[in-house]
Amino acid sequence: MATFRYSLLGPQGSWLALRLAGTLLLAACRTPPPAKPLPPLPHTAYAYYLDGKLAAYREDWPSAADALAQAAAAAPDQPMVAVELARAQWKAKRPEAARATLAAARVKWPKHAQVWLASGDATAQRVPADAIRWYRKAIELEPTDERAYLGLAKLEQPAQALSTLQRLVKKVPDSVDGRYRLAQQLARRDELGGAIEQFRKVLERDPDHIDARLDLARALRRQGQLVEAIAQTRSAFDRSGQALDVAEELYWLLCEADDRTAAIDLLTLLDDDRSDTDALATVARLERGLGRLDDARAVASRLAKVDAELGALVLAEIEIAAGERASAEKRALAIPGSSNRFIEARRVAAAGGAGDPQRVIEVLAPARAAKPSDVDLATLTAFSLIDLGKTREAIVLMNMLTGASALFAKARVVDHAGDWRTAIEIVEALIRAKPDASAALNLAGYILADRNERLADAERYLRRARTLSPGDPAVLDSWGWLRLRQGKTREAVRVLDRAVRFAPLEPEILVHLAAAWAADGAPKTALATLEKAAALRPAAALQQRIDALRSALARRQ
Repeated sequence: MATFRYSLLGPQGSWLALRLAGTLLLAACRTPPPAKPLPPLPHTAYAYYLDGKLAAYREDWPSAADALAQAAAAAPDQPMVAVELARAQWKAKRPEAARATLAAARVKWPKHAQVWLASGDATAQRVPADAIRWYRKAIELEPTDERAYLGLAKLEQPAQALSTLQRLVKKVPDSVDGRYRLAQQLARRDELGGAIEQFRKVLERDPDHIDARLDLARALRRQGQLVEAIAQTRSAFDRSGQALDVAEELYWLLCEADDRTAAIDLLTLLDDDRSDTDALATVARLERGLGRLDDARAVASRLAKVDAELGALVLAEIEIAAGERASAEKRALAIPGSSNRFIEARRVAAAGGAGDPQRVIEVLAPARAAKPSDVDLATLTAFSLIDLGKTREAIVLMNMLTGASALFAKARVVDHAGDWRTAIEIVEALIRAKPDASAALNLAGYILADRNERLADAERYLRRARTLSPGDPAVLDSWGWLRLRQGKTREAVRVLDRAVRFAPLEPEILVHLAAAWAADGAPKTALATLEKAAALRPAAALQQRIDALRSALARRQ
C-alpha cells in the first residue's frame, strides 16, 4: 500500500503535500485577527451619555442614572455605557437597579474586565464573597488594571491582601496606590524595612504624597531614626501648605527629640496673619502647655477679635493654668446657653471650679441636661461625686453610657475611686479590641506602675504608647514613673525632667520628678521641685501627697 500511495502522488505530489503542510503550520502559528472595534455611539445615545456624565460631574446622580439609562437603551451593544449606568444607579441609591444592570452585563459581556470590576465595586460591602470572586475575574481578564487588585485587597484577610498587593506592584510597578497600600500592610506587620522601602518608592513616583511621607516618618521613628523622621515630617508640613494637623505632628516629634527651641519656632511660624481660628486656638493651647502663658494670652487676644467666644474660652483655659480659677470660671460662664459653644464653656468653667466638687456638679448640670450622653461631662461629674464620697452614684452614672469612649472613661472613674483592679480589667479589654489605643495603653501602664504591679506588662504597654504618641508629656510621665518603680532612678529623673520641660505647669509631673530626685539621693532638689508643684495650687489629693513627701524628706535630714 505504501508503494501504491507513493506512485499515485509521485515526486511532484510529495512536494505539493509538503507545501500544504507548511501552509497549515503557518496558519496555526499566525496571531488571530484582532477583535472588531465596537461601533461608534449613535448620535442619540451619545447625547444621552453626555447628559449623564455632566449630571454626574454635578453629583446629580438621579439625573445621571436616568440619562445613562436612555443611552444604554439607545446603544445596547456598548458595555461601558452599561458600566457607567450601574455606577450612576449605585450613587443615586438605586442598588437593585444597579445590580440588575450588572447581572445582565455579566451575561452579555463575560469577557469584559470592566463589567466584573464594576460588579465587585457594587457588591463589596453587601456580599464580599461575590465581590472577591468578581475582582479576581477582572484581574484574570485585565492583569494590569490596578483597581481590581486594590478592591480585592480591601476585602481579603491581611496575609491574602499582602500577597495581592505584591502581585500588583510586580505587574504594575508604577502603581502608586498599590505600593502605598503594600507599605501600609508591611508596617502593620512590623516589617518596617520593607515598609520604608515601599514608602520611598511611592515618593519617588509622587513626591507630594503627603500621607506616604508621614507614614514613612512614622516608620522611621519606630526604627529609632528620629532625625530623618523629623525631616520627612517637616517636608510633609511644607508640601501640605503648612497643614495644621501635620504641624501638630511635627511639634510632638520635636518634643520627642527634646528640641524645645525648634518646637517654639514652629509655633511662631504658625502664628501669623494668615492663621485661621483653629490654628490660633491650637497655637495658644500648645504655648500654654509649654508654660509660655504671656505668648498664649497674646494669641488668645488676637483670636478673640475674630471669634469672641472661642477667644474667651481659650483665655479661660490659660487663666486656669495660671491659677486664676475664679476669673476663668466667670469668663466661661458668660457664654450663653444659646451658643454653639455652651457645652464646651461649661467644661472649661468646671475646670475653673475644680477645687470644689459640689460647685463642679452645679456648673455642669445645665450642660448635662442639654446633652446627657456626653461622656466628658459625665466623667467630670463622676469625679466630683467620688470626691464627695458618692462613689456608687458615680458608677451608676457611668454605667448609663455606652461605647468604647465611655468604657475608657469608666476605667478612669473607677481608678479615681480606688478600684484599680476593675480599671485594669476594663482598659485591658479595650487594648485587646484596639491594640493601638494610645490613651488606653498609657492608662494601663500608669495604673500598673503606680500600684507596683505587673511591671513587665506596664513596660510593654508604655513602650507601645510612646511609639504611638511621641513627645506626649503624659506618656513621658508614665514612663518615668515606671522607671522609678523599676529602681532605675537616674533614667527616671532624665525622663521626668524632660516631661516637665514640655509641661511645666502640670503639678503631678513635678511631684513625680521630686520623688525621682529623692530616690536618686538629691533631697534638696526634690524639695525645690515640690515647692514648684505646690505653687501651682494643685487639687487637695495631690497636695496631700506633696505634704507627705515633704515630711518624709524632712525626716531624712
